[in-house]
Amino acid sequence: MSPAPAPRNPILWGAYLACSWTWCIGMFLPTLLLRDMGWPGFLIFALPNVIGAAAMGWVLRSKMDSVRFVENHPTAIWWFSAITLSFHLFWILWFAHFIRTAFQIPNAYLYGVLGILVVFTLISGRAIRKGRAPQLALALLVLSLGVLVATFCTPDVKEANASLFTPVPESAAAPLWMLPVMIFGFVLCPYLDVTFHHARQQLDTQRNGRLGFTLGFGLFFACMILLTTRYAGVVVGTLNGTGFISIASPWLAAGILVHILCQWVFTVRVHLDRIRTLPNASAKHPVLVVLILLSGLAGLFSIKLPTHAGLTGGEIVYRTFMSAYGLIFPAYMLYRVIGRGAANLSLCWMWISVTFATPMFWFGFMERQAIWLIPGLGVVLLGAIILRTRLPKS
Repeated sequence: MSPAPAPRNPILWGAYLACSWTWCIGMFLPTLLLRDMGWPGFLIFALPNVIGAAAMGWVLRSKMDSVRFVENHPTAIWWFSAITLSFHLFWILWFAHFIRTAFQIPNAYLYGVLGILVVFTLISGRAIRKGRAPQLALALLVLSLGVLVATFCTPDVKEANASLFTPVPESAAAPLWMLPVMIFGFVLCPYLDVTFHHARQQLDTQRNGRLGFTLGFGLFFACMILLTTRYAGVVVGTLNGTGFISIASPWLAAGILVHILCQWVFTVRVHLDRIRTLPNASAKHPVLVVLILLSGLAGLFSIKLPTHAGLTGGEIVYRTFMSAYGLIFPAYMLYRVIGRGAANLSLCWMWISVTFATPMFWFGFMERQAIWLIPGLGVVLLGAIILRTRLPKS
């Protein structure tokens, strides 16, 4: 049976966008930023993320703008999805090492969560194949928003979050040093997400595109990352092994767990569905399998990896994955899309600048000396300026 005709409803596609973007960054990175920098850390994550993603619906003014972008950059878009899928497998296996401690619920509730997850996995596969991913996303969004409301109606998370949100940052200026990199990553990365292009091409008018992306990120996704702040104290306490306070109500803990796991499944499903539509995707399948296997091994053995600078081995791998979205993918956008240089020259200059910037990004994110992020980003920007002004363009 052929897929049902795709709806054009901006609300449905807004839900699709929000759920496809609620993954192992939106559901986890805010917890680390709140731990290290408090609410300023969350704000430098949330504002560029919401505004940058929503802007894509305004920048790509028509369906054909999106079609042409995908036609011109299929390899980069494929790599974005491949790294995203690998990242998800690593994260869920790493997260599984401490998820049982973070969400201490009776076995009966745990079996219920697993049952819902199995049913959702089966339903999601069928729904996506039949072209009903937006309707599925809307149902998932309603579930997640219900969990968000529940966290405000009970006192369960208040105690766990109280200590988290009053940290003593290593540097009060750290959020300021990190903000330019957050803007760099979250403003440019959305254009390489194949699910965003799928939504933009279905929202076939300029008005629908703008409305769908604005609702999807300005409202729906904003609520999703707000939910992350509600369970952040529980997750961070478990990750650090200190100050852990469990959620008292097992039904609320189970609801949060259902939200996390079902959002994870949805993101994986839609990326698997859309990556196969890219040119030469079948030829790259062995590369994707190798990436996923390596990421799975890293996730399985993450708790045995050595610590460094106060970071667990798992968090170091997590931050390494984040470098793709904070440095490599936005650098590609800067050099190849904004700079519009000839492909070979621009990619060569991009990798040279990324190589020089990498040690500075390491000090910024792994050594937690955020001031190093400024010269690191400066190297990338300087390379792009030189490329733009001195080298021939295609």
